[in-house]
Amino acid sequence: MESIVDQISFGGIVAIRDSLLKRQSEGGKVYRLESGDPSFDIPPHVRDAMIDALMKGYTHYTESTGIRPLREAAYQKVVEENKIPLKDPNHVLITNGAMHALYVTFRALLIPGDEVIIPDPMWTEIADNVRLAGGIPVRCRLKPENNFVYDPSDVESLITSKTKAIFINTPHNPTGAVFPKNILEEIGEIAIKKNLYIVSDEAYEHIIYDGLKHVSIGSLPGVEDRTISIFSASKSFAMSGLRIGYIATNIDKIIERGKKLLRCTINGVNSIAQYGALAALRGPKDYIEEMRREYQLRRDMIYDTTSKLKSLKPFKPRGAFYIWCKISEDWRDSEGKRSDWAMTNYLLKFGLGSTPGSEFGPASSEYIRFSFSCATSHLAESLEMLKKVLE
Repeated sequence: MESIVDQISFGGIVAIRDSLLKRQSEGGKVYRLESGDPSFDIPPHVRDAMIDALMKGYTHYTESTGIRPLREAAYQKVVEENKIPLKDPNHVLITNGAMHALYVTFRALLIPGDEVIIPDPMWTEIADNVRLAGGIPVRCRLKPENNFVYDPSDVESLITSKTKAIFINTPHNPTGAVFPKNILEEIGEIAIKKNLYIVSDEAYEHIIYDGLKHVSIGSLPGVEDRTISIFSASKSFAMSGLRIGYIATNIDKIIERGKKLLRCTINGVNSIAQYGALAALRGPKDYIEEMRREYQLRRDMIYDTTSKLKSLKPFKPRGAFYIWCKISEDWRDSEGKRSDWAMTNYLLKFGLGSTPGSEFGPASSEYIRFSFSCATSHLAESLEMLKKVLE
């Protein structure tokens, strides 16, 4: 009998990364534009806090929901910065990264057969985590003419008697779109009218450009008690390998179920990493703006390059650190093929990493994603190679 886990793929991104690493191990040059791992080191005060925690022997079991000071700091940040009227620190759960937070959220929220409306394109693991919880992902196509944000009428048209939740990701992976407040308000009104939950993935909340402001949908009147907000230290604090995320919600049943899932999956996040996250949340924030400015510089570099290539038509990202490009009608590889995988495999021959659009949803086979989370010098070198290969 087939397990639901058998329906989950290992992911094309993993195969691309493995191919690049193999080339690198054999002495070949690689250009890492497929990976969304921040190039920055963690801030010194975060590193020092973890060393201090280690030296003090804070290496034993913690509360499975997270150490109390970290939950209090996350609560304070959510209330003051995100303007979400969270009840108290007991309505925060510390998770092993935002990926684990998504797993816990969907497992706590869904029963088999429940439907969740998700964007198309969307980071692959969203649909996979819905399926692992017994749910059914229902894809809502994001259109370039709408700047790759939800059209509320399209969302509403997909709602059935089985719909349980609407999923939102802003800033958005893979397109870099940022959902404006008026769209979030309309989605909130639909959720209220149809009595639906909202799951909001805000991992890229601090990576946003051109003076735009991040809006947490949980801060909007009327949806504060039906929203589950998910945050991450990976992008905001360059702590990707330290695996700290958190769930913030006023929904008592999600907190109750979430506690059980934490106990049965990880029984507490790495204690030393939690003290690092505590320092990140309570310490100076200047480096967040420094990283954001550097990311915007990289964004401008990659947009300027790709917009001048006849083979690509880029969407200018408003946030996150990816650029989403449509493959031009007249581009063909050496075998005369035109598709996202054809371009990805063609670029791989030259050590250039990318991600085919169809990895993010069936409607995106004419698109390709490049990441600019790598070091600025590496990006500059990669873009020179990209120009040489595609011109």
